[in-house]
Amino acid sequence: MHDGIHLEKAGIPAAVICTDRFESTASAMAEMWGAPGFPVVYTLHPMGSLDRPTVRDRAGELVDPVVATLTGVEVSELIPRT
Repeated sequence: MHDGIHLEKAGIPAAVICTDRFESTASAMAEMWGAPGFPVVYTLHPMGSLDRPTVRDRAGELVDPVVATLTGVEVSELIPRT
């Protein structure tokens, strides 16, 4: 959160990804750093125990939300990937 918020404040687009277990922590950090409501892309917890194919699949699911966060375009407005 810290890095993403400070990158955005410096004018550099950033997408923060957290597992859902840290949703309240991410929200509190955003508030603390003066960025309430800072966008975060969440994935299911845990990640550390997953095998490579599962991590790859999970990452694939996050591509559109990350692109949307970086560009400010709604996921529903993105051109579908083939």
